[in-house]
Amino acid sequence: MKLRSWFLQFCLAVACVLAVIFCLIVFPRMTGKLMDIYRHPVASWLFAAGWYGAALGFFVGAYQASRLLVAANRHQAFTPRVVQLLRRFKWAMAGAAASLCLILPQFFVAADQEDAPGLFVIGCGIVAVPFVVAVFLAVLQRLWQTALTYKEENDLTV
Repeated sequence: MKLRSWFLQFCLAVACVLAVIFCLIVFPRMTGKLMDIYRHPVASWLFAAGWYGAALGFFVGAYQASRLLVAANRHQAFTPRVVQLLRRFKWAMAGAAASLCLILPQFFVAADQEDAPGLFVIGCGIVAVPFVVAVFLAVLQRLWQTALTYKEENDLTV
């Protein structure tokens, strides 16, 4: 069990390193290139702000996921702390999804100038992914809370 958790922690760390690389190298260059190509500075800066906000939400979510893995390693899966961690993870993903809504104006400008309406659909798909994760985490949090309630009632019965 611990080997799987270490592997998941490693994958989480690699994802965080990649996100840092994107934040330091890719996003600043992308903003400049978009401003040069489409000549729409407000949309370009909103695009960058959206990606940086999503990265912040990702980092908070990654930290919460790491704490969830530690709780699972310690066999503390059905505790109020885990429900709290799931709630924080859910809100981190919801924040990332909300900040990704800021990238849509740039996708609209690019789709309009390139005459490619599918490009805007791709932008909407990018925004939809964290929303789906946040909804899944909300359902998981609710299920976990119900299981925790049943566990506490069972512990009191015995």
